[in-house]
Amino acid sequence: MLNHSKIKKAVTGILSTALLASSFTSIGAGTAVSAADDHNYAEALALSMYFYDANACGTGITDGPLTWRGDCHTYDQEASLSSAINFDSSAKSLVDPDGDGKVDLSGGYHDAGDHIKFNVTIGFSMTGLAMSDYLNPGAYEKAGCRDHLIANLRRGADYLMKTTFLNESGDVKTICYLVSDESDHAFWSAPETQTHNRPTYWLTSSKNNSVFCGEMASALAGTALILKESDPEYAAECAKYAKAIHKFGNAHTGNMTDGQGSMYSTDAMYQDEMAIAEFFLWQLGEGSKPSYTPTGNGCYNNTYYDYYLFCWDKVWAGYSTLMYKATGDSAFAKEMEFGLNNMGGCPTSSYNAAGWGASRYNCALQMVALGLANGDANSNYAKGAKFQMDHILGNNSRGYSFLIGYGDKWPTHIHHRAANPGNGNQSAADNPDSKYVLYGALIGGDDSSGNYEDHTNHYQFTEPALDYNACFALACAGLVNLYGGDSGATEEVINSASEINADYKFASDTDPIPPSESDDILYGDANCDGEVNMADAVIIMQSIACPDLYGIDGSDNSHITAQGQKNADVSGNNDGVTNKDALAIQKYKLNLITELPEK
Repeated sequence: MLNHSKIKKAVTGILSTALLASSFTSIGAGTAVSAADDHNYAEALALSMYFYDANACGTGITDGPLTWRGDCHTYDQEASLSSAINFDSSAKSLVDPDGDGKVDLSGGYHDAGDHIKFNVTIGFSMTGLAMSDYLNPGAYEKAGCRDHLIANLRRGADYLMKTTFLNESGDVKTICYLVSDESDHAFWSAPETQTHNRPTYWLTSSKNNSVFCGEMASALAGTALILKESDPEYAAECAKYAKAIHKFGNAHTGNMTDGQGSMYSTDAMYQDEMAIAEFFLWQLGEGSKPSYTPTGNGCYNNTYYDYYLFCWDKVWAGYSTLMYKATGDSAFAKEMEFGLNNMGGCPTSSYNAAGWGASRYNCALQMVALGLANGDANSNYAKGAKFQMDHILGNNSRGYSFLIGYGDKWPTHIHHRAANPGNGNQSAADNPDSKYVLYGALIGGDDSSGNYEDHTNHYQFTEPALDYNACFALACAGLVNLYGGDSGATEEVINSASEINADYKFASDTDPIPPSESDDILYGDANCDGEVNMADAVIIMQSIACPDLYGIDGSDNSHITAQGQKNADVSGNNDGVTNKDALAIQKYKLNLITELPEK
């Protein structure tokens, strides 16, 4: 459960204000425990990538990076349109070309300790990961986890594109922005076992939320920039969707909030999200330099904002940090300084954090401070960020690392249904001890006054979320570049952790195509005749309906050869040859989609 904006809007001024009841165990503000050695930022960054595997949804999870996670919510592949909320019936032929009343919305990431899939937090988190790589070139290579970063970005981008439906002109017709809602919170169980109804919510031209569009566009454009050199074809697809969503969000402005409930709310200002999307498109060569420039403290283009820190619906601080990195324009540095100072800064002697999920806000401050440090490890900005991160990683009164699995002591009552499902009859209120170590998850942790309680149901302290880890990566990647770390230590953790599949190999950045696929794939050509046509769809359906005659057994004597099987897997699910592949080929030949594999 998250309650981002509701809490953050109540927190103004300096973050060091204590928010929580004095009945919780507390220490004096600024108290810290000194560590004998520096923390290993490379190890921390690498471990943080595993949280995304813990929150992965759909298929391709079983036998993946984590031993305890498996495919889940696979029935999202057949989400009913009859109960879709705000669905535009004029989009039905595009969304549901076979007319069965269902749409495939599988994949993506759960938002937090629950199992909602929300495009704005997925978009923010993927944007944050892309920013962390852009702002800190080489950090992921030093930490030995760039392949993992790329895998996480691709899963997020795949889902954002899958839930966006473009018409024949390449414009957005509709977007499914939310799968499941607050009703999800009634089920305290692992996602692999859940079968409850998961409603879907849609954006249309008349019911739009431009913040959502901006976050999605920036995520896809940022992913495209990171993958532009190593996988130009995939990057081009991401950029195509980014431009279409950016156009849609600007053309049909709105702040529609259906399905958000009490957990989420968005600021009506959407220009900041659009600015980051424009920044990445500009860096890709797909647009002009963003026109948003600082025109006074807490002001862009003579429009004021509340100079709040970087979070999933207020991202001006991220935009200014990116622009300062790209241009060196001191106007952006001054705006960064103004925002940082108004949030209490990054002191070198006391921890500055408050609010719901305080650690992610602290990491957001570190991002700005590290941007202002501009590579100078001896600057007070850099030293302040280091002090703040060291507190999160264990230099605090309890000796806890609030990045789970890092160090030798961390909280054990985590508000996360997958890692902590209880014994089958327990709920969060029963405070069960976590069944699995949730490696790499940043939880809310303590605040400036030391308030913290290790209780499963006190989710403001013990819940992780996608946006938390994005902010962590933004801070930690900068510290890797400034202060280093031992990437070899990560291997020791992986090899000793029963929760991590030490034998799992991510596709490298320079070879993003899985090794099981050949270089000469002609997607859609199931009969290997050198063309893609309806005959290929027919062969696929025949092989499934009559396996004895046309069976897909991989031998050269079968109706579909081993190469044909690879060519035929085009539905975008990477789940082998199914009727969905035949449908994708038909959609391609009818010009309902423009490319195979289907995105």
